[in-house]
Amino acid sequence: MKELKTPLDEGSIEGLKLGDTVYLTGYIYIMRDATLRRIFEEKVKPPEDLTGQVILFGAPSFIKEGERYSILSVGVTTSQRMEKYIPSLLSLGVRGLIGKGELSEIVTPEFRNRKALYFLFVGGAAALVTSAIERVERVWWEDLYGEALFKVKVNALGPAFVAIDTLGNNLLLNTKRQVSDNLKNLLQEI
Repeated sequence: MKELKTPLDEGSIEGLKLGDTVYLTGYIYIMRDATLRRIFEEKVKPPEDLTGQVILFGAPSFIKEGERYSILSVGVTTSQRMEKYIPSLLSLGVRGLIGKGELSEIVTPEFRNRKALYFLFVGGAAALVTSAIERVERVWWEDLYGEALFKVKVNALGPAFVAIDTLGNNLLLNTKRQVSDNLKNLLQEI
């Protein structure tokens, strides 16, 4: 298990390997499809520098009391829907993405090229994510509702697992290939 403090720098993540368990503490950003469309299709500059930052793919349920936001629940969403934006997101200097499910061979090399990580979070574990959030620091683009851009302070967000490392190794694709090879070998023995 490794505890990481955000923002991430190359030195803090370069030794991480596939399957390593991490817990994140510090500020992270929560975004999903609508925020990514705003940044990359509508060409609206992100309101803060994302260099070294970690993005969690999700859409919180929240309440606003005066100027204060509280997140009621947020689960990690499937990352494949965000694939077309990932190269551009990593080009902004983002060092870590937290999501659910596999990412394809198409985007995997981008993690090697940008020295970034993809962290896999257990699906259906909204309680784990929500309980790690200490406070909402800022919200931008409220017109996007739950898909607005959130900056939150987290304490020991995890467990998350390294699914793509800075060398471009992909845990889920490697596992899928190994299972396929094992199945072929078993079928040949029959």
